[in-house]
Parts: sequence; C-alpha cells; structure tokens
Amino acid sequence: MAYRYPYDEEERERKPEKLRTDRSMWKFMILTVLTFGIYSILFFIPFSFDLDKVAPKSDRSRTMNYLWVYLLAFFTFGIVIYVWHYQIAGRVEEALEKRKIEYDFGTGDFWGWFLFGSLILVGPFVYFHKLCKAMNLLCASYNENPVLE
Repeated sequence: MAYRYPYDEEERERKPEKLRTDRSMWKFMILTVLTFGIYSILFFIPFSFDLDKVAPKSDRSRTMNYLWVYLLAFFTFGIVIYVWHYQIAGRVEEALEKRKIEYDFGTGDFWGWFLFGSLILVGPFVYFHKLCKAMNLLCASYNENPVLE
C-alpha cells in the first residue's frame, strides 16, 4: 500500500456483527396472529437480510424483500408467498450443506409440511419450526466463522 492511513489497521480488525440465534416459531405464530399478519413482515425482513449474509448466492443476487412479497401477494392471490418460501427453503438447504451442518431441512420440507401439511393444519407449524431452527443453526455457525473457506 503506497499511502498508509490511520484507519487501515482498524478496518482489518473489525469483526462482522453477530446475527440473531433466537428465532422462535411460537413467538412468530402468536405475534403474527395478534398483529393481524404485520409481525410476519417484521420477522421475515431481517430474516432475508441474515440469509443473504449467511448464504450469499454465487451470482450475487439478493433475496427478495418480504415487504414486496407481502404487497405482491394481494395481486397474485398469495402465490408469491409460496414461491418465496420455496426459494428460501432451497437457499437454507444449500447453506446447511456448505457449512456442513447436520440438520434435515430443505425444499422437501416446504412441499411436505408447508404446502401439503396445511391440509392437516399442523404442517405450517412444523415447517416454521424447522425453518427457525435451521436459520438459528446457520446464524450460530456464521457467528463462529463468518468466512467460509
């Protein structure tokens, strides 16, 4: 480096912020019902930002902001929510494999629990529990080792 600035050393030593590892399905479900769905927006916006940090795509594209998903749901009769969750499940599955975390979650859980499990009413609860647990594991792994080799 030709010119040294005093903040160069500080910049190298700066560590990335710690991500949340306390996501809970019960808190999500109860607050979503109590706030008539508004809490789901407040839950999934930081969720998608954290997923972008933990599992960046190789093409550098970002996860669609959940606020846009929520607004587009009115025009697509809710179909965009299913597409978004399918993509999220795929990204989380890929991130679990890259970080070598032994947890069974993926697009099969989306189809089995979120979509078809809604016929027995308990399916979405199982899906959101597994999604929260997988994301908590990913964030804990990221907090220990932010950079994947």
